[in-house]
Amino acid sequence: METLQAGFGLADTSPLVGTPLAGYIRVRYASGVRDPLFARALALSDGATSVLVIACDVLAMAAEDVAAARAKIAARLPVKPENVWFFSTHAHTAPALVPCFETPRSDEYAARLPNLVLLAADTAWHDLAPATPSFARADVPGVAFERRYRMKDGTIRTNPGVGNPEIVEPERQIRTPLSLLAFERDPTRLPIVLASFPCHADVVGGTDASADYPGRTCNELTHRLPGHPETLFLLGACGDVNHIDVNASEAAGGYDHAVRMARRLGEAAVAAWPERIPVAGALDIRRTTVALPRRPVDPAALKEARTIVTREQAFGKQLTTEGIWARELVLLAEMPETMAREVAVLAIGDVAIVALHGEVFTALSDRIADASPFAHTVVAELYDDGEAYVLPEGDYGQQGYEERPARSSPYAPGAGERLVEAALGLFRR
Repeated sequence: METLQAGFGLADTSPLVGTPLAGYIRVRYASGVRDPLFARALALSDGATSVLVIACDVLAMAAEDVAAARAKIAARLPVKPENVWFFSTHAHTAPALVPCFETPRSDEYAARLPNLVLLAADTAWHDLAPATPSFARADVPGVAFERRYRMKDGTIRTNPGVGNPEIVEPERQIRTPLSLLAFERDPTRLPIVLASFPCHADVVGGTDASADYPGRTCNELTHRLPGHPETLFLLGACGDVNHIDVNASEAAGGYDHAVRMARRLGEAAVAAWPERIPVAGALDIRRTTVALPRRPVDPAALKEARTIVTREQAFGKQLTTEGIWARELVLLAEMPETMAREVAVLAIGDVAIVALHGEVFTALSDRIADASPFAHTVVAELYDDGEAYVLPEGDYGQQGYEERPARSSPYAPGAGERLVEAALGLFRR
């Protein structure tokens, strides 16, 4: 085994004015750019194995975008296509690549993105230099919160509102660790830090494009940590986590709050940095594919949904919220009965990054982390393509937003457990 080498590259992927922005039921179009969006690439190679980890400031990537970018990278660089890993930071003020609700896919942005990703990957590959890896972790309370709550009527609701007197308690207690995988190089090269934190990137809002708090966190880490490292951010599993504290005096949000979150994470990183642990070992990549079943659609409900959509479209006006959800049910019924999703593990010594498809609930990621044979395990979501909630089986049938039948929640109960078992199987290899 040769010495581990690490390299970093990035490319500005900010959209043009007028680009559809993803994240909400109603469509929005970019009125400007509040802060730049990037594709950030980490290249790793130990001579025997090479991998590119690429984080893009988008809500989610479509399969055709991932395939196009992988093909361009494989044609340029000596990295196997399957070892080019894509993650989305899930910014809700980023261009739409996956059509969802009323927001269309931006074909113009999708056409530009693969070449920009190639630029980041190519830069990272040619920046490879001997690196010494280390790992640090810090619990960061008061930044991210469970967003599903048990109400007095016994139901579970998503985002029930700040100060809602009907709230009894959060559905579950969550963990909010900031994980830092660092690669320190000789003084002529900037160090590199891969950071991960579990919280929805839906803080900024509005119609200006923004990388939300993940982008601000990368800036904070670069400015605060010794050596001013290059940084990239992977979203920890946070399908049921966001930035809203229901016990606060008022709802938090906006760009300034994203900056405050990033500062808190930056402060935690500075405190944890001196305690980082050396990491030694070869690169180890494991992957498997899981067939996830589509959730069943009740024929009577489907018939009613089609009637609602037909009736509303007959007037030629914008669909009501009821009409949008009805159309989602119709489109859900047209999805394949099973969908193949990859689960992957990237390990260096005693540190493992588990890559999972979709927006994963914390109960599932906690099961993976608790059963991991590695000393330090980071579960990162929105790996590869697609945007869909992945829930524990027991969370179906509630009144939360995440389990409502739609393209954003297409999987049958038990799909989340299949991903967990696949990850545990990779551990046992």
